Amino acid sequence: MIRIQPRTPLALASHVNRPHGRRTLAGWGLRVGIFCAVFPSFASAQASSDVPLRQVRVSGACTRQVSPDRGAIIVTAEFRDPDLKVAANHATQSYERARDAVKKLGLKDLELRTVEYSMGEVREWENNKNVLKGYRARMGLRVASSQIERLGEVIALATREGMKDVGNLQSYLSDAQDLKERVACLQEAAENARVKAEKLATALGARVGEALVIHESGGVSTSPEPRPVMMMAEKSLSRGAAEPASIEAGQQTLSLSVDVTFALK
Repeated sequence: MIRIQPRTPLALASHVNRPHGRRTLAGWGLRVGIFCAVFPSFASAQASSDVPLRQVRVSGACTRQVSPDRGAIIVTAEFRDPDLKVAANHATQSYERARDAVKKLGLKDLELRTVEYSMGEVREWENNKNVLKGYRARMGLRVASSQIERLGEVIALATREGMKDVGNLQSYLSDAQDLKERVACLQEAAENARVKAEKLATALGARVGEALVIHESGGVSTSPEPRPVMMMAEKSLSRGAAEPASIEAGQQTLSLSVDVTFALK
């Protein structure tokens, strides 16, 4: 009788690993290991061959004086009274008169916004105790226009309406003008960077190729210093407010820079 015994998993494994001219699992493992070790180096060599070996990195800058195209000022009505309602009504009425009068000036690109509305107690220290003296109400109006030179009329108007606080006079760039100036300055900074790169490349016997990386370093703009508005208002009153003070926009400094990496030929 012939018996056929089924092979166990262990027997199968030992059979596969027998070196009878066949490729064993150990042989396959060796080949896969060599392939994995060689292939990444090959891919890396291929990728590195596409990147220029010689590069130059430079920075370009732009600083220019720009003229603001908008101006703004804040006028505030303030009243104090023993009765809170009376103080609030007086401040509101003064605010509304000033607002309506500003609208009648016909300023171009006029923008009006309420920037303050507050009420509070007024207390003073007397005979070692805090004594209530009344109430204070304030309403502030911000007036902005593209006619910066005419903001003096707003100052004179606010003074006539009994505004107690006139200040925060400023000139600035509108969003559209700011974008226009920044784009022009960026172009100037980029050209400055290329000129620097060409100077360096020429000195080292090379030529500038294409730009590989461009990075904007950001921009800084400096606005003119605020004006002493209350002094201007007092001078207008001393002259009988015959002619409003003329407002000059001044100049604003805009600075931008870029970092650029060029390939060298």
